[in-house]
Amino acid sequence: MEIYSPYKKIARLIAGEIGPGLTQEEKKELADWLNEDLKNKELFNRIKSSANYRKWAETRGKINLHPSWENLFQAIQKEKKRTMFRRMLKYAAVVCFPLIVAGGIYYIFNQVPEQAITSQTTEIRPGCNKAVLVLNDGESVALDSPDDLLLKEKDGTTIQKTEGLLNYTKPVQKLTKVPLFNTISIPRGGEYNLILADGTRVFLNAMSKFKYPVQFTGATREVELTGEAYFEVTHSGTPFIVKTNGMDVEVMGTSFNVNAYENTGKVVTTLVEGKVKIESKGPVAGSRLLYPDEQAVFDLTDHRVDVNKVDVNLYTAWKEGKFIFYDTRLEDIMNTLTRWYSADVIFSDPEAKELHFSGSIDRYGDIQQILEIIQSTNKVEIEINKTTILFKRKK
Repeated sequence: MEIYSPYKKIARLIAGEIGPGLTQEEKKELADWLNEDLKNKELFNRIKSSANYRKWAETRGKINLHPSWENLFQAIQKEKKRTMFRRMLKYAAVVCFPLIVAGGIYYIFNQVPEQAITSQTTEIRPGCNKAVLVLNDGESVALDSPDDLLLKEKDGTTIQKTEGLLNYTKPVQKLTKVPLFNTISIPRGGEYNLILADGTRVFLNAMSKFKYPVQFTGATREVELTGEAYFEVTHSGTPFIVKTNGMDVEVMGTSFNVNAYENTGKVVTTLVEGKVKIESKGPVAGSRLLYPDEQAVFDLTDHRVDVNKVDVNLYTAWKEGKFIFYDTRLEDIMNTLTRWYSADVIFSDPEAKELHFSGSIDRYGDIQQILEIIQSTNKVEIEINKTTILFKRKK
């Protein structure tokens, strides 16, 4: 058997997954390969990135497919197994992945004509740094200007605002013994970062609300979250507790993501580093420990907690400026995107909501990038009217 055959087969499985579809057996084979090594998932995400899609769209008419494939596989054949992926990536950037991404192979083999997205003056733009800070006395401060700003609370805490960041600094001497609280609200299409007084860093996603003390006192450090945030907690010997609707997340010092949007019906905690304890409330109260690469999903309806091993990159990429989706329902993809892009979505056919897609895009790029990838699979038709996106199931 040729040494490159498994990789050729994987390439075709990926193309089929985003194109005409896979059998259950093929889906399992692809899933086994993805779970075999984290590098496989990284490679998979590179294949399906919107940047590679654009390269494919620009060059697919100029490439002679068969010599390109032969050059790739001849190169792979010469390599030892250990270095095979490095050489594959090198050739892929030039030839193969632009063909694979977004169903490129599917188009070539099946000669499906390209269809453009119908657009009537799209006004959909990516989000940016913006938020509203409410001080302890109720004063509201808009944080949508790039200008620096210095604020001060009644206990002497200074709040330094630079573009996209609030930094809390302890006072030399506290002026009040009464705990003071600030609340920051992130609108649709916004994001903001905080450095709390204990040094903990908080990355807040769109449509989130975060309440916290300007100084931590007492036996615990407690904050409240609605929406999504990524935490890098400073180790201080005092438990740090994130309170959400129905569940608390307690840590000593670690990195983790909490997704607690009100309309999702669940609270999802994904642990990157360290160890956390999750404590559910309600009729089925209980606690569980999470370890790195584990995710707890707390169902707000039946109060069940399910814990599974996951690829944490899928759930934390947003803070690194990426959206990554793997085998995700179209409705869930669009719920995530429209929080950031401030768009509305209409599904003319409910079946379209259940279609599954995979891919990655630049969080600060044009939403049309991922819409082109979705439409190129020949599963849906897409129309854009200003800030409204309409999906039609392709029959």
